Amino acid sequence: MQILGERVLHEQTWTLLKEKSYRDTAGKRGRWTYIERREQREAAVIVATTAQSGSLVLIEQFRVPFEAEIVEFPAGLIDPGETPEQTARRELAEETGYTGEVIHVGPGVSTTAGLSTEIIHMVYMRVEERPTVALRHEGSERIRVFAVRPEDFGSRLSEWKRSGRILDAKLYTYLKDHLEGDPL
Repeated sequence: MQILGERVLHEQTWTLLKEKSYRDTAGKRGRWTYIERREQREAAVIVATTAQSGSLVLIEQFRVPFEAEIVEFPAGLIDPGETPEQTARRELAEETGYTGEVIHVGPGVSTTAGLSTEIIHMVYMRVEERPTVALRHEGSERIRVFAVRPEDFGSRLSEWKRSGRILDAKLYTYLKDHLEGDPL
């Protein structure tokens, strides 16, 4: 593949719609359209488990593109000058009220390589059993916070499927990897 050029098709506050022209391995020219965050900002996705019960702290949040509630891990954009660890602590407190310590930070990975240039860091945290900070949701956020015990992972997956809820792929993969047998 040879990249021949790039142009911005549309600009918004947080994202750019871009197009790259290319020549493929057979010599044929093509164009690829994708989304890029301004300043190519990365994000932290927080996998927070409580210290005593091992419950997983999750959120259910209305997402405009789907016009539906999505069950997912708390997450947020890494601000300039911030590390993924700092972002994880800040976003977890703002979105859920939970606080705790960072256990592990994964490398930057792609979420949807054919659609966007988004890079995320999975940040694993051990948190207190209950929220300790007042929530500070933005006006565009409608977030419900809950904790799921490990022994309830399978039943919750089945419940979400029956109710037609949409699960974030990262959450589904995590839950599936932490269950024995096929939960669905």
